[in-house]
Amino acid sequence: MNVQRFTGRDNRAALDQVRQHLGPDALVLSSQRTSDGIEICATSELPDMTRAATLRTSSTATNNNEIQLAQLKRELASLRETLQQALGERRWQDTAGSRPVAASVAQRLATLGIGRVLAGELADRVAHVESLHTAWQQVIQHLTSSLHSLSSEELGGFRIKAIIGGSGSGKTQTATALLQAGMDHLSPEQIALVHCGDPSRDTVLAQLATRMNIRQYSAQSHSELGKILSDCRWAREIIVDTQALTPALGSQDPVLTLLSRQRGGLAAFVTLPATASSEYLREILDHSQHLPLAGVITTKVDEATSLGAVIDAVVASELALVGRYDVRTSSLLPVSGDEMLTNAKRLAKRSLDRQAAQFKVAV
Repeated sequence: MNVQRFTGRDNRAALDQVRQHLGPDALVLSSQRTSDGIEICATSELPDMTRAATLRTSSTATNNNEIQLAQLKRELASLRETLQQALGERRWQDTAGSRPVAASVAQRLATLGIGRVLAGELADRVAHVESLHTAWQQVIQHLTSSLHSLSSEELGGFRIKAIIGGSGSGKTQTATALLQAGMDHLSPEQIALVHCGDPSRDTVLAQLATRMNIRQYSAQSHSELGKILSDCRWAREIIVDTQALTPALGSQDPVLTLLSRQRGGLAAFVTLPATASSEYLREILDHSQHLPLAGVITTKVDEATSLGAVIDAVVASELALVGRYDVRTSSLLPVSGDEMLTNAKRLAKRSLDRQAAQFKVAV
């Protein structure tokens, strides 16, 4: 298959080159941003499906296909994000003249860090409202109701809690906080900790469990984890600490293989760092959608300059807010939609004040 590379200042320019050289039936294989603009890899030849069918019998080839499919999904998501931003800008320009209240609401949401897609949907809900104050209150009320929280009683009802998330998302810290919270109402003999990944890693979580005389186990495969969960029927609470999710591996991600279709009421809680982009957070949620997700735990809120990306991702996923990890107390604190929006407004105001100060200095 003859693959060619085309570079343009943006997606449109690069795609124009693809159509010009390879025709309208060209197959786009990947797209990435470089120092020169947008680079697109494309071909005019379709792969040999007969050969592909033969390779499909090989497990190695299957794994490669899964990884390539995951990469393609990521590239398509990037292109979709670019298109949504362009359409959102045009949509706002059209709305500003004909529906000034809706346009002002969308602009306020953008200031909070809410993405254009969600902001546009919320603005459409109040398009008929003439008062900006009333429209804004309705939008905030809708956002608050969309960010529903999981109570401590509901969280305690989940016996097996698997903590998942991307690299550096605060999974182990969150698992440690849950372990400490479990000790508030249970004895060490009623709690079990399962490590998935490198069994030799001496983490803070493992050290805490050792000090508390909590029984620890190590699972490296789906069957091992299943056996451990079956053997730990005596435990009233089981914390499962996992490796980092790797969306680039698609369904071959070891975490997905490990946790998928486990019996015994396993519930997965995903950690979302407030410092990450909306695109990354949605990628993590999409990647783990086949797991039994029970809620979202926000992390790194103290380092964030905006909470818009987390709000955007949680509303889109329709998952419950379990809590936020507080680095000062090393504990999991309850969080509500109202509190999250209040903090989002505070961070937005701080950002606007900082921009105003910089502008004043520049002038």
